[in-house]
Amino acid sequence: MTSLRLFALSFPVTALGPGNRAVLWVAGCARGCPGCISPEMQPADAGREVPVPVLAERLLKIEAPLAGVTVSGGEPFDQAEALAELLERLLTARPEWNSLLYTGYTLGELAARPYAARLLSMTDILVDGPFRRDVPQAHPLAGSGNQGVHYLTDRGRSLRADVDALPVGGMNYGLSADGTMDMVIGVTSEAQRRGTPLRGAPPGSCDGPAPEA
Repeated sequence: MTSLRLFALSFPVTALGPGNRAVLWVAGCARGCPGCISPEMQPADAGREVPVPVLAERLLKIEAPLAGVTVSGGEPFDQAEALAELLERLLTARPEWNSLLYTGYTLGELAARPYAARLLSMTDILVDGPFRRDVPQAHPLAGSGNQGVHYLTDRGRSLRADVDALPVGGMNYGLSADGTMDMVIGVTSEAQRRGTPLRGAPPGSCDGPAPEA
């Protein structure tokens, strides 16, 4: 059974894409971008292994109305096959949902990697490129100005106006899984994050624990 290395899950989130969303943060990233807001997700052994069918079932049982799913990390494309299987299950059961993925790779790099093709084919919106703390944020979904936002499907292109209408620096507030810590989810500046634990994109965190295997 295929498993995904999952760090966290949160819903509903409005700061990481259009509408109410389920957001997954996967674990593992070797890029080590300076200024990464979630270095705790970089180790390959962070988070926990969750079977894809178990995770899909958990997401499909969410009662809150959702517009789609966002995947950040960590590096989603380092788990391309598992994520492709997950999205296939989700989008087959919820064809009205859209998908938005973050990656530190560029679209050109991914297009040259056959293993990425299946996951790319199910991605409506892709935010690509390494985080660069020296390039100011210019887009609601991009952490630094060098990152691109690509609308890969007709569904994705239909959402461009909704994405452009999102506020730069938009945030959601919540509590950590044990209820002891205020948390912020979103693509925010260093000034916004100062003094508040942030979970966003690049990388992020959760309202609750990962599903039981």
